[in-house]
Amino acid sequence: MTDTAVFPDLPPHYYLANFASIIDTVTLRYGDLLTQEEGDWITAFHDLPTNAQCLLVRFLSRKGHWFREDKLNYPEIDNLPHAISSLAEATFIDIERTPPFDVLCSLLTKPELLSHFDVLPLDKKSKKADLIEEIATHSPTAEPLTFSCLHVRLDVMPIFLLLYFGNARQDLSQFVLSDLGIQRFESVSLTAEVRLFTSRDQMKDWLDLSYLSEQYWQLLEKKDKHALLELPKALPFTTAWPPLERKRQRLINQLAREQERAGNIEEAMLLFSQSSLPPSRERQARIAMKQADWSRACEWVSNMLANPFNEDEKDVAARIAKQLAKKTDFDCPVATEHLYEALHLSLPLDARVEVASAAHFTEQGWTVWFSENLLLNALFGLTFWDIIFSPVSGAFLNPFQRSPRDMFSSEFYAARQSAIEERLHALAQQTQEESVKQRLATFEQKYGLANDWVVWGYIDKEQITAALLSLTPPQLVACFERILFDPKSNRAGHPDLFMVKGNTCQFIEVKGPGDKLQHHQVRWLDFLNRHHIISKVLYVEDANKSPRSNANS
Repeated sequence: MTDTAVFPDLPPHYYLANFASIIDTVTLRYGDLLTQEEGDWITAFHDLPTNAQCLLVRFLSRKGHWFREDKLNYPEIDNLPHAISSLAEATFIDIERTPPFDVLCSLLTKPELLSHFDVLPLDKKSKKADLIEEIATHSPTAEPLTFSCLHVRLDVMPIFLLLYFGNARQDLSQFVLSDLGIQRFESVSLTAEVRLFTSRDQMKDWLDLSYLSEQYWQLLEKKDKHALLELPKALPFTTAWPPLERKRQRLINQLAREQERAGNIEEAMLLFSQSSLPPSRERQARIAMKQADWSRACEWVSNMLANPFNEDEKDVAARIAKQLAKKTDFDCPVATEHLYEALHLSLPLDARVEVASAAHFTEQGWTVWFSENLLLNALFGLTFWDIIFSPVSGAFLNPFQRSPRDMFSSEFYAARQSAIEERLHALAQQTQEESVKQRLATFEQKYGLANDWVVWGYIDKEQITAALLSLTPPQLVACFERILFDPKSNRAGHPDLFMVKGNTCQFIEVKGPGDKLQHHQVRWLDFLNRHHIISKVLYVEDANKSPRSNANS
């Protein structure tokens, strides 16, 4: 029998309380940046009766600005006609029986269109889109509808969601998760002093760029190559505000790749030259190689090797360097031998290969835990918990964040460098027992609070204690420094199993039949061994199919 989680019922007007949280936070942090119209809207909203507030929030949470009165179905809202009239009297909505033609067509079903325009000679077998075109050719004067259409006059959601979530298209389901108690969040500072936006121009520029990015994805989905190649003309100029500039450069890289794929190399290079984010340097190096511009290619690769942006760029630079060494006298870094040991084992794979491997090592006297992207990340999250959730400008926009906005970028370290270095220095000086005491104290104090680094259901005190008593503080510092160099990449690729026996610990990366090591896994295995943390790869064959002798372990 499968256990089914039972969650409490949501209060009937939960969405109203959540929306109130949005406008209260927005008013507190950004009241000085709101327009007169937006400020008046908030004041008028507070003056509405509860049923009208609920209905308006329902409208704002749905797609579009037009709604059919006869299709409204909100049993939790008392006296819908009164709610509608209250919204109309307060000028939040318009009530129409003759909406614009495009709105009319979007609100009516195909059978309703045929009925409404029954005086026209229409082909009933046509698809709705074709039917609308056919109706439009007759330039009809539509009769009033038999029901009212409700039009929301001012859509405040894009601005409010931008200020609260950092984007104008946020899914409000995060509120529901919190209401149900599925997720609990750390308390963070949401004062005006550490807000993301400091001017109305920044807000407008962000929304404009978001719209352009949305256009890109829509055109990509439609495979409209011509429009995609024209999109760079709408790009804004370079901005001095780092968050917006990073957002702009990410879009530039995407648009540049489209130009490159289309063979517009000059346009692609012009775009790539405006971005410092990966894969800009890689693409420029590869384009130079295709053009046999070896000097330029060597320059790009040298820069990447000397100052890689992240782990992936470091890896790709090394691979391109090997290619350049075959064509030029480029001084390619000498490839080092891998430091990890490879084991081979034959086991009956009646369960997942990691489970079977863990059982084998348990039989050998090891205490084993599943550690893939769990243990080291949890130790990192517990060690830097207060720094992760510290008040930094633009880091936290709302109470529902598992980590700061810049957590998985190089900006995280740069914005908190002194605090991080102080913590690393203190950790290096600690005894293992002191480290255990501090980490377990954080574990108990913060247990269950959402943190992108700590998966509570898979981490326990015993595992944390075992790891901290078998890994030295300098080894932990090395692991944390590696994660900090590239949090996005280096939070993954960690070995599958962690185990201890006596005073010895080791990590094991498990590979089943046909499975191969990935680049990020190889990097971690080499790194851990370089710092004298025993880490091996175990290749397991299915004994039920091709038995072979067991490995020493």
